[in-house]
Amino acid sequence: MLDFKELTVKAMADVRPLLEFQEFRSCDYSVGGMHMWRDHFRLLYCIKGDMLFWTSDYMDKGVSYGVPVGPGSLEAAVGEIRRDAAERHIPVRFCTVPGGFVGRLSELVGRPSENAVYREWADYLYPYSNFLGYHGKKLVTQRNHCNRFMREYPRYEYLALTPGLAKEAKSFLVENRAHFMKDAPIAREDLIKSIEAFGLFSELGYSGGMLRVDGKTIGVTLGETIRDTLYVHVEKALSVYSGAYPMLARLYAEQMARDGLLYINREDDSGDPGLRWSKTEYRPITLIEKYTMDFGPEV
Repeated sequence: MLDFKELTVKAMADVRPLLEFQEFRSCDYSVGGMHMWRDHFRLLYCIKGDMLFWTSDYMDKGVSYGVPVGPGSLEAAVGEIRRDAAERHIPVRFCTVPGGFVGRLSELVGRPSENAVYREWADYLYPYSNFLGYHGKKLVTQRNHCNRFMREYPRYEYLALTPGLAKEAKSFLVENRAHFMKDAPIAREDLIKSIEAFGLFSELGYSGGMLRVDGKTIGVTLGETIRDTLYVHVEKALSVYSGAYPMLARLYAEQMARDGLLYINREDDSGDPGLRWSKTEYRPITLIEKYTMDFGPEV
């Protein structure tokens, strides 16, 4: 049986190197995606050999396995999951399976599955170049927002986060909790874990930035890079400053730009209509759909 444990901050030091082998570009297979949502989805992890295994209670379907990642044999890892499920007397059920991997997982298990996909959890993936100036007709709205922001707030400044500034960013979210709080439980969890993430800035190896106007913080962002993708886990700004959000997104992308970074993952919209509209306006290249696959019990 696989020995699953709580996903602590200390555990992430062992988990992080294995996530570098994921090729899905899904936020569920990132440090922030796993650690920030560990409580909401009751996520547990196990490292066996050179592969990372994890389970969660996804969409209240019961224990579901994530796709194992690491430099080892995926076929052998799926075999470990099948044995673990048999010993626990639970179905072989996978969650957060990227759409492009459904066929591969079916081949490895070797029997049909009952599949479901959840639009609200699909990640928005963008070409990195979209955020480097918002060039072209399709991004004219974001470009105009930034131009207006710079005209109205010429004394703005953007600062790359340091451990000290991360503490200030955390305080900014706490002090403006009422502004960012929404009624939906998932939105409340997002704010709670965003505050926590800035407090763990150094421990979890995040990057990020802070936007100020006349010395006042009006927006903060936080994320990480894995392979060719920048993952934006947190982006919060005071909406009374028109254009603050596209400005913050652009400046963070410029801060992190380097050779080999090709995409930006801005995560899902959680089914929020306003957030869906906003994320679509940045012109994603694709949506990373996430499936559950239920193969039933091992025979």
